[in-house]
Amino acid sequence: MKIIHCSDIHLDAVMSGFRDSSKAEERRNEILLTFVRMVRYASKHDVRAIMIVGDLFDSTRISPGTLDIVEKCISGNPGIDFFYAAGNHEKDAFLRSLSVIPENLKTFGDKKTYRYEEGITVSSVSDPSELSLSSSDFNIVMYHGTIRPNAWKLKNIDYLALGHFHELKEGSLGSRGRYCYSGCLEGRGFDECGEKGFVRLTIENGMMEPVFMQAARRTCHEIPIDISAIKGTGDADALISDELDRRQISSEDLVKIVFTGRKANDINAGFLEKKYGEEYYAVRIIDESTNIPESIDEAKYDVSLKGEFIRMVMEKDWPEDEKRVVIEMGINALGGKKII
Repeated sequence: MKIIHCSDIHLDAVMSGFRDSSKAEERRNEILLTFVRMVRYASKHDVRAIMIVGDLFDSTRISPGTLDIVEKCISGNPGIDFFYAAGNHEKDAFLRSLSVIPENLKTFGDKKTYRYEEGITVSSVSDPSELSLSSSDFNIVMYHGTIRPNAWKLKNIDYLALGHFHELKEGSLGSRGRYCYSGCLEGRGFDECGEKGFVRLTIENGMMEPVFMQAARRTCHEIPIDISAIKGTGDADALISDELDRRQISSEDLVKIVFTGRKANDINAGFLEKKYGEEYYAVRIIDESTNIPESIDEAKYDVSLKGEFIRMVMEKDWPEDEKRVVIEMGINALGGKKII
């Protein structure tokens, strides 16, 4: 038996990470199309069920056009059971928006567990204490949220299908089971980098084979660039160019360039975004470099607010490593950088 585990699709998302409104709209449609392609894949490869573990939609505001396509994907594939557990974003809006709930859309209201003839069960609960599963079955449980793995152990769970985190993450539930966050089906912006897709489970004779299937139309690649030794924009440009050439990134993908290290000189990030934005689908430069001086001992003699701040911290009776952290945070704050 084959089952697909997906989550956090976030249909109808605002896509605020894109400055170009036309690209934001294009990405909304591409995410919807990726969902359609996943269902088409399931139909062609004899997948018996698709588990949607929350946040199918991005909010409680669901557009009629998107709802119509999703409903037809479900009702148009009666041979596939669609198990749906609501997420924290759409809550109950999806089910309330449907005029008729298709027979093959399985929800977890009064009924918490569905059972197949092969001895495979699919359940969803709001708390592991609600579970009562037979050790002789192959038990799959759906849950959207953050878990403490120890709370889900010794519950006869073979596969805990999770949603909420947007990257693939898995681990053990003791000797019997395992948990897995499938990650989002498609990254929505520059904060969701890496391969995205769904997990395909093949269960036979009580044995399970999970395989991650890359499904995203576009991938966001994160490129760290250490700017400590550069003299200016030209040097930064050369470092970026070399790294992009080395990685052979598709022009259809997104690129997130992250400046790291110690900032020695100003860099025209706007120019670089414009230049590489003409080579890739979308480019964003994030500056995570530090303004902290290479030598604090020299900088503390500066006749400036920065120098005064460094002198004040250095006079404190704190461990040296703590002083450096405070100085770095303070100088970044003086430079207008956001600190956490």
